[in-house]
Amino acid sequence: FCLLSRRDGDDNIVGTQLVIDESLITKALDELKLLGSNGGHVQHEDSHLLLQLPGESIHPTNSSENDEFVAIIYGQVGTSAFASLYKSLRNAELNLIVRHMGFIPYEENKDASVAFPTVMQGYGVRLDIRNVEYKAFDDGPADNTKDGDAKSDWNEAGHHPEQSARNEYLAGLNLRTIFDRLQVDSTKPLATDLHALQTAAMRSHSFQLGSESIIPPAWQRRSLSMQAASIIVSSPDPLEALKGVSQNLPSVAHSLSNIQISEAFEAQAEKATDLAAKVGAVSPGWGDAAFGFYVNSREVNIERPSFNVFQLLNVLREEDAILRSMELSVRPALKKAALVLGNGSDEGSSTSTELVALQSVRKMMDMGAEKLAEIGKGGDFNVMNPMANESNEDEGMESDPDEEERSQVYRIDVGRGGKNAVLYLNDIEKDAQYSSWPTSMQEMLYRSQFGGAPTVRRNLFTMLLVIDPADVSPNLALDVVAQLLNAQFPLRLGVLIVDKEDAEMGLSSEPLPWDSGDRSFHARDSFLLLKHITNKYGGMVAINCLFQILHESAEMDGNLSVKEYVSAHVSLFVQMGVIQSDVQGELMNLLRSGKDLENDSKNKNLSYEAAVRFAKDKLIRPGMSFYNGIPLPRDSTFASKVNRILHDEQDHIMDLVMKGVINDSTPKSVYATILSGENLFKQYHPLLDESSGEYFIASPNSDEASLILLSQPKAGYNNVDALFVVEAMIDVDDSAGIEAVSSFLEVIISAPDHIWHDSKIVSLAARILPSGESTSSASQVLGSLFCAASIFDAIDLKAVVDHIQQVKLEGEVDFNFFDKIEGLSASVRRKMVEAVNERKQCHGAKHDNKYLYTANGRVYIPSGSPLITLDDMKMLVNLELDRSTAITKFILKNLPSVSESSDASLGGRVLHHAIGRTTTALNQYFSSSTKSKGVSSALTADLDHLSSEKNAMFFSWNRDAASENFQVEVSVILDPLTEPTQRVAPLLIAIRDVLKLPLKLIIAPRDVVDNDVPLSSYYRFVVDPLSSASNPPKARFENLPTNHLLTLRMDVPELWDVQQAHGVQDSDNLRCDTRFGCGDEGYILSRDNTGEDLVNDKPIKGLVELTQIDYTLKSLLLFGQCYDVSKSTPPNGLQLTLDRMSLAAAAATEVGEILVQPDGSIGSQDNIRASRDHADTLVMKTAGYFQLRSNPGVWSLRIEENSRGSEIFHLVDGKLSASGQVSQAKTSVERRSKTLVAKDFTSPFNVLLVKRKKGFEKAELYFDEVDSNIVDKSSNETVHVFSLATGHAYERLLKIMMLSVTKRTSAPVKFWLFSNVS
Repeated sequence: FCLLSRRDGDDNIVGTQLVIDESLITKALDELKLLGSNGGHVQHEDSHLLLQLPGESIHPTNSSENDEFVAIIYGQVGTSAFASLYKSLRNAELNLIVRHMGFIPYEENKDASVAFPTVMQGYGVRLDIRNVEYKAFDDGPADNTKDGDAKSDWNEAGHHPEQSARNEYLAGLNLRTIFDRLQVDSTKPLATDLHALQTAAMRSHSFQLGSESIIPPAWQRRSLSMQAASIIVSSPDPLEALKGVSQNLPSVAHSLSNIQISEAFEAQAEKATDLAAKVGAVSPGWGDAAFGFYVNSREVNIERPSFNVFQLLNVLREEDAILRSMELSVRPALKKAALVLGNGSDEGSSTSTELVALQSVRKMMDMGAEKLAEIGKGGDFNVMNPMANESNEDEGMESDPDEEERSQVYRIDVGRGGKNAVLYLNDIEKDAQYSSWPTSMQEMLYRSQFGGAPTVRRNLFTMLLVIDPADVSPNLALDVVAQLLNAQFPLRLGVLIVDKEDAEMGLSSEPLPWDSGDRSFHARDSFLLLKHITNKYGGMVAINCLFQILHESAEMDGNLSVKEYVSAHVSLFVQMGVIQSDVQGELMNLLRSGKDLENDSKNKNLSYEAAVRFAKDKLIRPGMSFYNGIPLPRDSTFASKVNRILHDEQDHIMDLVMKGVINDSTPKSVYATILSGENLFKQYHPLLDESSGEYFIASPNSDEASLILLSQPKAGYNNVDALFVVEAMIDVDDSAGIEAVSSFLEVIISAPDHIWHDSKIVSLAARILPSGESTSSASQVLGSLFCAASIFDAIDLKAVVDHIQQVKLEGEVDFNFFDKIEGLSASVRRKMVEAVNERKQCHGAKHDNKYLYTANGRVYIPSGSPLITLDDMKMLVNLELDRSTAITKFILKNLPSVSESSDASLGGRVLHHAIGRTTTALNQYFSSSTKSKGVSSALTADLDHLSSEKNAMFFSWNRDAASENFQVEVSVILDPLTEPTQRVAPLLIAIRDVLKLPLKLIIAPRDVVDNDVPLSSYYRFVVDPLSSASNPPKARFENLPTNHLLTLRMDVPELWDVQQAHGVQDSDNLRCDTRFGCGDEGYILSRDNTGEDLVNDKPIKGLVELTQIDYTLKSLLLFGQCYDVSKSTPPNGLQLTLDRMSLAAAAATEVGEILVQPDGSIGSQDNIRASRDHADTLVMKTAGYFQLRSNPGVWSLRIEENSRGSEIFHLVDGKLSASGQVSQAKTSVERRSKTLVAKDFTSPFNVLLVKRKKGFEKAELYFDEVDSNIVDKSSNETVHVFSLATGHAYERLLKIMMLSVTKRTSAPVKFWLFSNVS
């Protein structure tokens, strides 16, 4: 059925109609349309359930007429009834929400339109062989064989001639199956020879089980993993063999230990194990055995105890959606390029070229962003085989693991132009305090090799700090400088002291009135004072003063007067013992005069005005710091990144020393040498502040027709290093946007080809996209021209834009309008009129900003003015150059050459569009996933490498499925004898045979096994995609040893509350009986003392040997964290409740509490109830954790009413960052509850934020109202006993304990029996 609602502009429900048949949709719509928009709202506590719920997807309508209607369809996906109603609602063009209704038990029809119940799977079952057996406490007859000492076995009785063949495995054979294949009626008494065969199998079965269950000694199982691998790789179906061996290891370990392993097999296994170590596919819990599960090279942690198979399904869906989106984005552009550049080749040939190019994109997705950047930076790589660059072991070379990080180092030239602006506080090469340092570079290298600091008397490293002493914002680099100097690091320290406002304005302010020194101190005062201290007392004194004064100023919030500022310095002088007399007056005179009193000082030309000009020219601000020109991070990533930057820069300097670029005497300035070459910028740029850039597809619906090709590469496109598409998304409905378009065109026209990079050939094409709706005449004209920009020259387009800036354009545009523009030829005018008359518009994609620029997807949003400069564009291009180079080369190699095309201009535009779109899509993919760094490149390369070597450990299935379209690929590396392998084996079979996804498997056995294999556990992971309600999935154990005690354990996801629903036998104490066998029937007979053959102590005949234990999923857990935004701490002990939204007021009582009286009688408390629609909990002190039980549905989470917590707190909206920072949303309002939705077998992590009410800022959640010294000894307080018992034996012991306690205590006793612990 469907609930059809009408909403107003504020998302209030105006009216609702119930639709149970598709024929009623039109009538329901007509009824709702008759309601006036102001006809009142649906007033109901749960009316918001008729709108989109948290985490729920809505299928939007394409019709503006029906935008106010929302249809919510309830049903079960897969039934014909649901499909019919869903199709009708989609045809009606309504906003549609789909909600799973689930199974309706009272429906009796069995056709496809009826819902079916959900079958439970995705859990594991483990049968452990107990090392220490115990005797069960029971009321049954004595059985001397229960302790495991009996030598007889129930199978020794043989087979009765009148019985049919047994349907079970005996000695590894199922005779009934064999007889059925031989067309022998196995349901009738067996013939004499077949009866003898059955009896012989039964008698040998016990001996085989005894042999199979013997665990080999430690020395004999050292090669057990390798021996298991040999069985698996030689099997016709390796996955089935893997499943059988790993899940039944106790039964097969003895046989495996007798297998011989060849040296060739060991060599192949070693290569597979090396691959696992290389990509980090190890399972530390199993002796570093190999295990790794990857979906599109995205690692999935299957080995964790709380693994949830439904989360794996979500990962598969997410990756499939990503691949579909990627293919839809890049395939049309690649197809057009293959067709155009193929120069009229047949359709089959162009399709083949398209597929090759498409698969190269798929490979690059697996390679990852950082690997592509590394390849692009190196320049020398085999574009015929992209993966060949990732493994160079055959050449005896090893890639530098740090080179990948150093490839993105950008330096700002803060050394040149600062001669009279930067105050250098020390000089390693000239200052006397460094005279004892070694001058030999060789000696420095020797010390560094043994972990020492690179101490040498050369200015190898220079740190520039930009400081405003009055700004209390912490400069994170100060502590780093102190540590380096204390470690005798050859660090030269420079400071640029400027006022924050002066730096932002780019103009030094006038000196403030002196006011007898009572005015607040200014950066100009700090500049003069530090300069004077450096000249008179030395750099080290200046450094100590700088650090101490900055610390004191921060404690005073920067509110120091000049007198206080000078006094603080004098106090420091006294503490350091550098003065013998009071210099307060001298320093005050210095600051009052505003100039240095010593004209012959070495820093006499330094001035505050020069410092401000330098800050303006370099676009640097207080709080910044530069290490050899490398800008250090200023955000929360400083601590994690600065050590890496210091380490990489030291390696870079050592490399220059080893190459002889830096020696004992040359170059004269190491700083100048370092501030040269590639990736050096004259000015700081805001893009460098971005720890990870934003990527955006600005033109999803545009093609090559809107591209402006700036120039044709002289040497042809095959020699180009990188192709770029630069896009400007501008609001052309206002004058600022028109000016921005003109500025953008001016930049691309005036930019020479060689400006983008010193050594690489870069080719650019440009596109201009209106960001608004183009409501004005001017914007409509420009939008049409930009949509057909490929047929115009950039100079002609700029002429039109400049003309529109000068005149006010109104009405329709005709040929006469373009006649007024100077410089346009007649043909250009005609083409422009035609383009405008077509009225085609190519708008940019929706974005929060009206003005933005992209280079291959990398976004730059100007601050202040919407204009872009040539330096801005150069920075954009350089930031993306390395990765774009690699992508360009890979795509170019798989497409025909532009020179072969009949139209070189068209070919160039098509090529730019294809590569630009591909690079943008890949960049956006990398930025929104975890693939930018990881195992992806090495995994993909080495899997292919093992495949090409025909390594016996490598298997691949369904490869043809990924030949024409992007397909989710699963890659697995595993050791056959680990618990994660037991779990994953049936999943791999389902992935191969049911989902039919491309699957790669590498068996990587250990050469030596210790005690880290599951030798005492049988395991089943229940996953069967083809199961149904009539044939539900189950864990089935067969052919188990009969002479061991077994314990059953469930392996379920953390958020599942799974409990035993039925079991005749004790699941903690499963064993076979010599008289009654191993099944439930025999167990019941043995307990009831009924059985004809008990007198003769002989086995019972004809019993079904089946033990059945049923489990049920009682509830799902909703869990999360709760924080008090007022204090950013968890509200420890806050009471929370969870109620079903529609049933909160009338929750039915399910179970009442039971009260055991002191005399042992049973009493009931009618006023206490527990409901399946209500749960409560407390917030834990540890990370604010809470968890609540729920069932599928919509729930309301709130603070317990009438509790202390409801008096103090209310709920607010906000977020909890990954670093643990709590922040309240700006638009947050006080709320009583938070809506949570339990809609599947996975649960999102919920964040609940509370805020203290006014007047309760310091209130305690709990307080003691009773005087601890006053104790009422006469009170008969209830004793609470909490118990958890699993298994029949412990439950019987619990009964005895409860009875004993209630009979021997006079106080009331309340027993709390836990059914499960989560």
